[in-house]
Amino acid sequence: MTKDNMEEAFLRYLEDIFQHPEIISAAVRDIVITRETRCEAGKQAFEAGFHDIYSDIDLSVKVNLPKNGSVTPEDYMKRIDRFGVTKDTALGWMFVPINKMYRIIFKSGMRYDFGFDFVHEGEDPVVLEPYATEEENANWPLDNINRFWFIQVQALGKLYRKDYLISSHLANMNCNDTLVMQMILRDIKYGTNHHRYGYSEELEYIKELGKTPYRTDDPTFNRIADHLYAAAISYDRLAKNFYPEYQNRSYDFFTIWDCYHSGRNEREE
Repeated sequence: MTKDNMEEAFLRYLEDIFQHPEIISAAVRDIVITRETRCEAGKQAFEAGFHDIYSDIDLSVKVNLPKNGSVTPEDYMKRIDRFGVTKDTALGWMFVPINKMYRIIFKSGMRYDFGFDFVHEGEDPVVLEPYATEEENANWPLDNINRFWFIQVQALGKLYRKDYLISSHLANMNCNDTLVMQMILRDIKYGTNHHRYGYSEELEYIKELGKTPYRTDDPTFNRIADHLYAAAISYDRLAKNFYPEYQNRSYDFFTIWDCYHSGRNEREE
């Protein structure tokens, strides 16, 4: 991950976005990007939002929906796959309804806060093509998995920017997620969610502590990194109890981590 590579990826993503005829424009901060200005304005927009390789991009799209109401904003926003966000391309994502925004981390390492702004002036229909969805396990919805992996990278970015308070908080949240998974699996095993006494369960994430290869001379950094590493490995293992066909995502997470760690080393040399 370099600044130049990230800019190229952003410009390619804009090209994909404008393939949808209902998209009027995109914007980063106060820089508006149209089909006609995609390259020049896109470069300006990227430059305005870039701080380092841990940066995300605050991107919003203006969408012209049919004025007859045949497609609602709610239906439209559910189809984030139309903007390239699937389990094949993205490591994790989460929807923030109050802001009409998705928070996305692609496997390439590109992070977006992807928002929507709607107008209802369209004459042409907007066709939301059929999309095959995965069967959900009610005990652990897929949204939980996608959110976990987004938060992992969010915590990673905070860690490398030395915001140890937020990074540690997020890492602990995700370790706690593995505990909740274990509690649900225990309930399923024993057929009840009431347990007067426990069963001396071994904590899955604890098994992975002390194994992270990402270390520095900073003990606080190392402690947080240890928890992020342990959360990643144990989550992959536990997720298979809910989704037997689940494919490990830690490999892609560690690929991004390698880039972050290399970037840190380059800055300190």
